This record gives sequence, structure tokens and C-alpha cells, in this order.
Amino acid sequence: MTTEGRPTAPDRVEALRDGLRRARDRISRAEQAAGRPAGSVTLIAVTKDHPSADISRLVDLGCTDVGESKEQQLRVKRGELHEAQLSWHFVGRLQRNKAVSVSQLCDVVHSVDDPRLPPLLARQAEDRPTPLRCLVQVNIDGAPQRGGVPAGEVMGLCDVVSSLGGLTLGGVMAVAPPEWQAEAAFEALAGIAALVQAQHPAASWISAGMSSDMESAVQFGATHVRVGTAILGSRPSAG
Repeated sequence: MTTEGRPTAPDRVEALRDGLRRARDRISRAEQAAGRPAGSVTLIAVTKDHPSADISRLVDLGCTDVGESKEQQLRVKRGELHEAQLSWHFVGRLQRNKAVSVSQLCDVVHSVDDPRLPPLLARQAEDRPTPLRCLVQVNIDGAPQRGGVPAGEVMGLCDVVSSLGGLTLGGVMAVAPPEWQAEAAFEALAGIAALVQAQHPAASWISAGMSSDMESAVQFGATHVRVGTAILGSRPSAG
């Protein structure tokens, strides 16, 4: 450790290696328990508030997907790591005034929850080398303070996304409400995902599960889990 109490670079690498290994092991065991093929779940390391150096270390450790939830941090880190071979995921609540910027910075947006967002995301689609993959965020319990759209509005928003050039509908995303059992929340999401895929066969992604509940998400079909604390530890305090 340094005199400031911060880990040295070798210590940090080992901490990230251990966190990544533990997260991968948890996913592997969950896949096996659910009778799913090994490797059927993609791990997204959520690097919100952590420095670009941590992302570089994760890349060296074999991480291929990272998630950011703030446009400003995504912009800075993407600029600093422009040569990194990564898939960038935007996983936070997306403000309309940030949509055009985010559409140019990431490969996947997990949090489309407003019919006004897709046209903004598609505005500069011709500048992208590949279509922007969009997931519709589902508000499982309908609480107005949460991100996402209620279940009854999911299909309409999926239709909006799929109608626009430059975008591709990837599937659905949700966060389990804290008042719910994770299993119940992800079972509900799985039902919605099945309805979406029946109408949009290519929309096969289910983004669900975080550090505390990834096993339940895998049990109910998550294809992508968004894990921060279990890999990177607590977020650095401001200042």
C-alpha cells in the first residue's frame, strides 16, 4: 500500500483479477445450475466512477465489455482508451440532452425508456460504423420514481426502436425493485422478454442482474449481467 492508503498498481491488478475471477465463477455456477450452456452469459464490468486505468487493467485480464452510466465519464474514458478493444455499454438513465452524444460513444444503450429517445439516438446514425443496439428498460413494478417503462408500454417502445434506421432492437433490460424478491422480478422480466422476442425475433438480449443478484438473473434467462462492486470494489469517494 502507498502512504496515502491507496493500493499500488500491482495490488490493484490482483484485486481486479480476483474480483473478475469470482464474478466469472458465480456466473459459471449459475449457468450450470440453470442447465444453460457454459458461456451463455456475457459479463459487463460496470466501471462507473472508477478510473480509466482500471479499465485498462481489466482489458489486460480478458474483460471485453464495460458499462458506464454517466455520459461525461463515458466520453472521457472512451477518449483515453480509444485504442482498447472493448464493447462499451451505457447502462445509466439516459437524459434526452445526452442521447446524441451517447449514441456516438457506445455500442449498446441498455436504458431506452422514453419514446422520445430513439429518434435522438438515431439522429447521427449514419456516422456510426454499425447500428446502435438498444435495449428497452422495463419498470418491473411501475413505480414512477424508477427508470423504465411499464410492462404495458414495452412493446410500443420496441416498435419505435425497430422502425428507425441506424438502430437495432437488442431486447430488454431491468433492475429488480428493492422491495421485490429478485427471482420474482426476473421471472416477470423473462415473460416480457419472451413476448418481445415473439414479435422481434432478433431481440434476444436480457440485461439483468448485478453484484447482489446475478445468480437469480441467470436462472431466469439473463444473457448479460452488469457487475460493478463485485469486480471493482466500492466506488472511489468524491475527491
